Amino acid sequence: MDVVKVFTEEPIGLEALVPDADADARRRSVEAAPSLEAFLAGLDAPYARAYLAGTHLGPPRRVGLTALDDAEAWVRPLLSWAADRAWSAIEADGSGRGLLVAEAAAALRRADVLALAVGPAPLDALAEAAAVGASRRDRLPALRAVLDAGAAAFFPEPAFDGTDWSLFAPAPLRDPLVAAFRQHPAASARRLVAPYRRARGEHTFYFEQWALDALPDWVEEV
Repeated sequence: MDVVKVFTEEPIGLEALVPDADADARRRSVEAAPSLEAFLAGLDAPYARAYLAGTHLGPPRRVGLTALDDAEAWVRPLLSWAADRAWSAIEADGSGRGLLVAEAAAALRRADVLALAVGPAPLDALAEAAAVGASRRDRLPALRAVLDAGAAAFFPEPAFDGTDWSLFAPAPLRDPLVAAFRQHPAASARRLVAPYRRARGEHTFYFEQWALDALPDWVEEV
């Protein structure tokens, strides 16, 4: 069985949105609560993020959104969420170009690009935001430029057996993503939405491995 997880957080300032460490919450052994100052600083910020992850429960077990058996369980909802907006990509060589919807779907499945954008993204800023080797905080101004232009940005995140996707947007994500997933049911997968703060720690990030039959009250199935 495939399990798709969508962790969301909104609204929040970019400094809190993009930590110095990897966005992958599995790498944190304990939950790090944001400071009151960081929380208050983000109250007037429109930004939002989501982290899309997946587990194939097997056997054998595979971890990573792109390692699932049925990619359509999550690709179709993302394409629906992005409907009527242009896609663009930063290729592995750092070049940028526009994408057809079919090309965007393939890039989501393969995760063979440095970044994807939905909406009017300035490609030079998107390329800088996706720069290999730069710290996430060093890339904040470029990411802010992408979001302030009205675009959302996807970045691939390494997982044990594949790749997950992080998504940053200039507007709330949770409700639109939930609506898109519900518009495209998938009998082959369980799709679960949870607050991003609940993913801070390996035990809670992999809640599907111990709580799938009795989901925590902070998880919504879509």
